Amino acid sequence: MLSRHDAIFNFTCLEMRDSDQPAEAKSAPQELVQQVLSGGWRENIEVAGENALPRYDRAGYNQMLLNARPNGINRDGLPSLRMSGITYLRLSDELLEWKNFRIFKTFVKKMHADQEYCSDPEKYQGHVLPLEPSKPKIPIEELLEATKPVQPFPFDDETDMSVGGALADLIDNLIHIFTFVFK
Repeated sequence: MLSRHDAIFNFTCLEMRDSDQPAEAKSAPQELVQQVLSGGWRENIEVAGENALPRYDRAGYNQMLLNARPNGINRDGLPSLRMSGITYLRLSDELLEWKNFRIFKTFVKKMHADQEYCSDPEKYQGHVLPLEPSKPKIPIEELLEATKPVQPFPFDDETDMSVGGALADLIDNLIHIFTFVFK
């Protein structure tokens, strides 16, 4: 149905990892995202996503980067598996705190694969086109075939465009302390 109408499928919880959830919840958001995105890509549907929770830590941003490009960047062109867009929810005072905003700026730069600002929209990967009429109806047999379980595409274990980890957090804290002391 989505491909028939040239729709983009938007999914949530991109920042969530299985290890962040209590075992008794029997929740697997990381696996769910992988399965849903893989289904979209398999059906040639553009997929996009967003965060579900207000998180400002590197682990959450790294998980979003991994989901945006599950097999990393491709220096020879667009990655074969990639999200068409990311919506970052919850602009807040907490996000704009010094350390959180510093990490967020790094995340945004990594979302753009460390490329500099480009003011020419013609150089972006996708073009906005007028909406076309819907494609022909899809026979029920094709829909039933498409609902059979399939394995998700393989995802890398971690993103190749990380915003950093514990060492980067330590450096941020030291910079913040020195900045505060020498003001």
